[in-house]
Amino acid sequence: MDAVTADPTPEEQDAPRSVATAIWTPELAGRWTMNNDLADVPSTATDSILRCSEAFSLVPKPPGFVRRAGIPGEVRAKSRRLLPHRARHWTYRVCVVNTARNYRTAIERASEGV
Repeated sequence: MDAVTADPTPEEQDAPRSVATAIWTPELAGRWTMNNDLADVPSTATDSILRCSEAFSLVPKPPGFVRRAGIPGEVRAKSRRLLPHRARHWTYRVCVVNTARNYRTAIERASEGV
């Protein structure tokens, strides 16, 4: 099998699995087969969460609100640090929950190789 179509190694599966765990649950992410098709879904879902979070940043905040510093870098670097924070923060929780709902079918199908 050539390197382009070969499934990711266990080490290469760690990054998409950790992102999938932050978006969905560890139980769901643990049972998915981390193949090449599935690896794209958490990245796309992360983009969706970040766009949603940016939209929330435009909403006026109450007096005394302290904005946290942004996390620079590529999407994968952002997702590792930002998603766990966004998942716990009530303002951004809706972004994570909505994205998890929107991409659940896509990730299930990708895991099955469909």
